[in-house]
Amino acid sequence: MKPQRTVGLLIIISLINMNSALGSQSGTKELKPPCRLQIGIAHISTDLFEKFRILAVKVNASSICNVPQTNVTITVEIWKKGLLGNHFVWKKTINSLGTTYPGSQVNNSSTYMRCKDKTPTYYYGVSYSKALIDGKWQYARHVLSKETPPLMCGT
Repeated sequence: MKPQRTVGLLIIISLINMNSALGSQSGTKELKPPCRLQIGIAHISTDLFEKFRILAVKVNASSICNVPQTNVTITVEIWKKGLLGNHFVWKKTINSLGTTYPGSQVNNSSTYMRCKDKTPTYYYGVSYSKALIDGKWQYARHVLSKETPPLMCGT
């Protein structure tokens, strides 16, 4: 009887260890890349309207890095959907020449185009960037806004 208890106890301990190991694997977070470029949804800028009475469509983007990055360049383009294809509206590039330390981000929040009228229009943003990381140039490919809501802003 004693060997059966020992074997049974070993089986129970093994099952508990297997379940806890599986549980810890499913609870691990998906690893994010050391740096990433995020772009927002095209919107009517409340800040420009409140401060300067400018009605404008705006798109923001950020470079977020968990390693030091220098000479960061972020370009944001505004595009609108059209009947015969999409149309380029405007672009702006910002340069951050200093070092951005881990946990910080570089923002391009100055890309906008004034509205000519209040025609409903579908806009989206495209962004790309480059930065010097660990002595090498790193390039972030084009990222697009996830949504294209209609805005009362004709350009």
